[in-house]
Order: sequence, then C-alpha cells, then structure tokens
Amino acid sequence: MTIKAILFDHDGTLVDSESSHLAIWQIVLSPFGVSVSDKEYADLFLGVPTEKTADELCKRYPIPITSEQLVQLKLDQTRAFLKTSSFPQIPGAEALLAECASRLPIALVSGSQRFCIDATLDSHQWHSFFSHVVTGDDVLLNKPHPDSYLKALELLGVKGHEAIAIEDTESGANAAASAGIATVAIRNQHSATHDFSRAAIEVENLADAKAWILAQLDA
Repeated sequence: MTIKAILFDHDGTLVDSESSHLAIWQIVLSPFGVSVSDKEYADLFLGVPTEKTADELCKRYPIPITSEQLVQLKLDQTRAFLKTSSFPQIPGAEALLAECASRLPIALVSGSQRFCIDATLDSHQWHSFFSHVVTGDDVLLNKPHPDSYLKALELLGVKGHEAIAIEDTESGANAAASAGIATVAIRNQHSATHDFSRAAIEVENLADAKAWILAQLDA
C-alpha cells in the first residue's frame, strides 16, 4: 500500500497520561465516596471520552450530581493539573514523530479536549510535527466512532487506505478501523485486556510500531 499520512493517538500512545487521568478521576470522585480500581479503569474507561466515562460512572455509582456536572469537575481538575504538570512522553515518541514528520504529513487524532492536547504540544514543543490536530472538541461523535479520523483524513486530503493510525486502546483502534485505516495497536499495561482484532498489527511498544511503519514506508 502507498502510505501518504500517519495519524497518531495522544493519550497512552505518545504520552503516559492514563495514570494521571485515573488519579484525577479519583480526586473528583472522592467527595462522593467513590473509587475506581486500576482494573476497572483499564477495562471500562481507557480510551473512552470524558463525557462517556462520566455517564457510565453515574450509572454504576450513586453520584448525586448529573453526568454533565461530573464532566465539568473532571475538566476543572485536569486544567488545574496541567497548570503545574505535563504528561510525560512515552519512550520513543519524539523520535518516531520526528522520523515520520520528515517523510510525510502526520496528524494528531485524539478524543481528549483541545486544552489537553495544546498542553502536550506546548510542553514537549511538538507543534511543528503535526500538519493537523483533531480533538474531541472538533467532532460530534467521539471515539470509538470514526468521525475524528474521517475529519483528519479530509484535512490531510488522503483516503483511509492511504494512511496508518497508531492507537493503544480498543476504542481508538476501532475508530481508526471504521475509517478504513490500517491500525497499529500498542498493547501496553493498561490495555492488556482490550480487543485489537480490527487492527492491522499488534505490537508491544513504540519501537516495534516504528519498525513496522518504516517497513511499510520503504516497501
């Protein structure tokens, strides 16, 4: 296949943010006597947009506020976190971005809010790598729906079969696959139980993802 663009997920793929997101959720939920285990978060909420996570939490637990109010509490707490901290890079992320961006257009496709993505791009100085950035704020239907990937393809001017996506969750991999994109799924400690059957290939880390991607580009 002729590859004309590469699309990257954000949380868990380029930055190690999932542990921070879980910790932030614990702070938000603590006043209501609710705690989410590592396994519950990984199985149910990893790669899931904030709004959908809040809906599910309100269904599972006796939280005395609306899901919309819970979303706002999570966003406020995340903004407070990002004022003094940043999500650390996954090992190999910057090298992979630099290599890919030197060869063809790349895009960032995330289910997170734009303020989270901007914080990462600012803190790691990654703005110059990406031709386009699509966030959860830019689409009506977030992952696992394909809307964000379809929007990125449109902005890049390429077809799904002309792109590769890199994801680390079942939700994200399904979103990319539904957009017709060959997907590299990274099974990490958080996504150990996720179903990656729709991905083109499953790898263990970004180094393995890089090797596969470069092989496709050089084929």
